[in-house]
Order: sequence, then C-alpha cells, then structure tokens
Amino acid sequence: MTPEQIRAYCNRDWALIARSKSSYYAERRLTPAQRLQMAAELYESARSRRPEWPTLAERDADFAAHVRLSEKLGALQVRPR
Repeated sequence: MTPEQIRAYCNRDWALIARSKSSYYAERRLTPAQRLQMAAELYESARSRRPEWPTLAERDADFAAHVRLSEKLGALQVRPR
C-alpha cells in the first residue's frame, strides 16, 4: 500500500461505516445461525471458483499476517484525541 492509501484508510469515516453496518444488519435481523450460514455460503462460493483455496501456504501466510498485525496493534500507544 502507498502512504496515500494508508492515510485514506485511516481517515475513513468509521462512525458512518459502523452506522451503515448496524443499519444493514438491523434491517435483516439475522440470527446467529443465519450469519453462520451466510459465512458458509461465501466460503463455498470461493471454493467453487478455486477448489484448492485456501492452500496450506496461503493459510500459513494469512496466519503470519494476523500475528504481525496483532503485534503491531499491541505495540501502539493510544493517545486521546
């Protein structure tokens, strides 16, 4: 990512995004079971396009990325605005 893309991401209107998500799901009133079903359908859709997905290498890379992000987030010092 470029510095401009990172700034744009950080400067998003997160409150608007949260309200939009809340509104989306409130209108649908999905149960936990329905949400799990939706996730399963997304997974199957991805697998129908790439049956080998995710490969072991992709899973390892994804896990490593999550570990790095977790470490970076843990090292942040939050300052009040």
